[in-house]
Amino acid sequence: MGKIESDELRDVPGAGPSAGEDREARARRRHYARPAVDIYSTESEMVVLADMPGVRKGDLEITLERDELTIEGKIAGRREAESTLPWGYHRRFKLRTAFDRERIQASLEEGILRVTLPKAATEQARKIAVD
Repeated sequence: MGKIESDELRDVPGAGPSAGEDREARARRRHYARPAVDIYSTESEMVVLADMPGVRKGDLEITLERDELTIEGKIAGRREAESTLPWGYHRRFKLRTAFDRERIQASLEEGILRVTLPKAATEQARKIAVD
C-alpha cells in the first residue's frame, strides 16, 4: 500500500486524540499501529483500502463525525497486557469533499478493509450542454 495522493481526503498525522477522547483512551491509542492505506478516486466515489491483518469484522469500528473519518480495529486474540505488540490499528482522515454519508459502505476481506465514500451529487463532475 502506498502514499495518499488526494486533495479530497487528508491523513491526520500522528492519529492523536479526537476532541471528546478521555485520558485513558489517549493512553490506549499509543498501542495502536497506523495501517498502510491506498486511496483512489473516481468521478463518483473515493475508495480507502487499509491493511488490517488479524482484524475481524466484529472488531472494527469505523466512524464519520463532522469532517473526520476514523478507522479502528483490534487484532483478534491480542490482549492489552501484551504491551510490546500493537493491540490493533487506528487511523484518522479529514474529509475535504462532500460525501453522501447515507451510502458509505465498508467491507473486510483477507485483512484488507475497503471503505467506499460516494461523492455527493454536487461534487461529481458533469458535462454542461452548450445552447
